[in-house]
Amino acid sequence: MEGFIVPFPEPQNRAVPNQEVQPQSVTIDDLRNWYNAADKLGKSENYKKRIVEVANQLKSGEQLSAEALTVMKKDTFELEGISRLTQIAQRIGMVWGKSDENGTQVQGKIYDLAFNTEQRDLTISQKNGELILNLQSGQVQTNKLTPQILQTFEDANTQIDKILAKSQTQQIDLQR
Repeated sequence: MEGFIVPFPEPQNRAVPNQEVQPQSVTIDDLRNWYNAADKLGKSENYKKRIVEVANQLKSGEQLSAEALTVMKKDTFELEGISRLTQIAQRIGMVWGKSDENGTQVQGKIYDLAFNTEQRDLTISQKNGELILNLQSGQVQTNKLTPQILQTFEDANTQIDKILAKSQTQQIDLQR
């Protein structure tokens, strides 16, 4: 998408939070990615220092605790979900949004979204005004971001694919 830069990396793999991970399969790169995810999720400095301590323990030959693995997977999965939701929200805005000097707005049946490409801001809220996701200059705030909400946005993305495919087919027919 042009204009609006996703403040998160593309998801590399779609690990499920309750998926088993063997401690010996965790690398320093995994911990570095966890630290970056924690930073982007706005975790405290103490939280990030604990990740560094876990990395140092791994370097010295200790295995990660089951608790550390669980928290690492949770943070990574949460960031991947936010990244995907951000991508879809931008696409929805480009297709169905109304733009003005304040950015792009979409009034949906269940959710509303607004984004400003220049400031890299995105807000997704329920119709009742309850905030789901708020990105302000790369800082993340989430509230009740569930797999069901992500699925709703995935469904909207699929709907966009169908609409665009139909539109392209109609254009081809008109050009013949």
